[in-house]
Amino acid sequence: MKNILKSFRKNTKTLRSPSFNSLTSFFPSSSLRSSRSLRLGEKILGIIFLLVLITMPVYAEHEVSLRIAPAFESPVNIPEFFSGFGAALSLDWSFFQFANNFSLGISAGGSFTSLPYATGEPFTLIGGKAGPFLRYRPQDRFAFRIAANAGAYQYMRGVYNETNLLFSGSLGAEFYLSPYFSLYADGEYTSRTFSSEPLNTIGLSAGIRISLSEIMGGRSRVKVQKTQQYRVFPVSWAWYEHNPVAEITITNEEPNAITDVNLSFFMDSYMSQPFTFATIPRIAAGESIEVPVTALFNEAMMNLTETVSANGTIKVQYRSLGSRIETSSPIQMPIFHRNTLSWDDNRRAAAFVSPRDSSARFFTHYVAGAIETMPPQSSIPQNVLYAIALFEALRLHGITYVTVAATAFANVSSDESVLDNVSYPYQALYYRGGDCSYLSILFCSMLEALNIESAFITIPGHIYIAFEIGDDRWLANNADIILHNGKRWLPVEITVPGQGFTRSWRIGANQWRDNLNNEQQETSTLYPIREAWEVYPSVTVPSSGDHLPIMPEWDVIIRATTNEIRLMSR
Repeated sequence: MKNILKSFRKNTKTLRSPSFNSLTSFFPSSSLRSSRSLRLGEKILGIIFLLVLITMPVYAEHEVSLRIAPAFESPVNIPEFFSGFGAALSLDWSFFQFANNFSLGISAGGSFTSLPYATGEPFTLIGGKAGPFLRYRPQDRFAFRIAANAGAYQYMRGVYNETNLLFSGSLGAEFYLSPYFSLYADGEYTSRTFSSEPLNTIGLSAGIRISLSEIMGGRSRVKVQKTQQYRVFPVSWAWYEHNPVAEITITNEEPNAITDVNLSFFMDSYMSQPFTFATIPRIAAGESIEVPVTALFNEAMMNLTETVSANGTIKVQYRSLGSRIETSSPIQMPIFHRNTLSWDDNRRAAAFVSPRDSSARFFTHYVAGAIETMPPQSSIPQNVLYAIALFEALRLHGITYVTVAATAFANVSSDESVLDNVSYPYQALYYRGGDCSYLSILFCSMLEALNIESAFITIPGHIYIAFEIGDDRWLANNADIILHNGKRWLPVEITVPGQGFTRSWRIGANQWRDNLNNEQQETSTLYPIREAWEVYPSVTVPSSGDHLPIMPEWDVIIRATTNEIRLMSR
């Protein structure tokens, strides 16, 4: 350090001696010195902005930030120098994060400091440096930073200047105002080489840190991944408002916790608007959460006659350090055609039962009109009378039981993973037949259209129907009537229309009793349709009235109904 002071004193004397003019050829003038300092500053700034451009491709994956601050610097144990002020600017590239709270990076920057000297002109320091840093972020808004740097500096005083090496270490703290800006303060110890002894200083700086990657890149660090896809059946489109179509994992890769997380799902053509399926108060940094995706579909699902692979969007809105951020992730899922059904829950078939089906409603009201012309039947409840008339009208219409081995209820109902092709009421009427599920859906739809409560009965490998009698006194204690939840139900085996209503009733009752006697009560179940609708609401195909059925004459329906009433009374 004595060598440094001797050099300063020597140059001071040189400035005052007559020989100064002879040295002007070796030392630039004041204006040239200013110009040279300016050019040096421009070079340092140019290097910094060049680094910004070079690191631009990595903005999307890593954090790049700019630190700007006024600086205070004080020499250590050099009485001829006084504390001075200046400015510091650096570019930080944080490229590796580990253990959630730690990140490693490289910093490059420059600084300008003017240190007053005991006599004469101040001592000017202009330098550039680079080195690694480690950041520890224990909380969302606070972080600590330690850094080590090496570089070069140029000092100037009067005509005297020289370039040497510098080494520094710093320790600082940051307070995050938002994802884009934070305040910081650093304490730094710098050792500058000169001759045989270093020039050591202690510095303090406090300024603002600007996240260039957030401002220029602006990407969200919340990751959405589909982990489970459930089967989506158009017939159950309303059911998915409260039941998942998929499962996703949402992972917070932000360096801080996120709050007020809002998740919504939208699928064009099949949804009228985005549907918010989850709100999460807080997700910690690095935390992953499993979330079920529900959807508010619309009736456009009922237009699907083929299975499709539909594209949807998961939108995530959240707050990060007070700033509102939004991101979207595509999600693809298969949607089966409207006739597809899984028998994992037998109540699902209730969605096909539709009292609003135009063809079934037309058929039902036509038959009801015929019955209303008959003389009053005091010996039989009205519900039973209408059920007999509908059954006989279907027989006269030509309804038959038709089954294909590959899609028979006995085969598809025993395996929940197998998908079945189930018809709507208008389709069974149009094709005049079907398997046990087709005919059960059709007959229940007609009963419900007359406000007669209906039910499915399932026994191993088969499904048929029952309806609520509506009279507690009729055929009291009859073994062919089922008591369920305080109501009396009359079972009807719908797959034998050619044998007449009375015979179908006896067959249905025997099947119920046989399965109960075989200790298979758990698989012999009665499902009231209206209770099932609470879970799987009824749907209607818009085109159900395009092909209305050709109806038998009223007098033919009345004769067939009258004959069955006589058989029943025997």
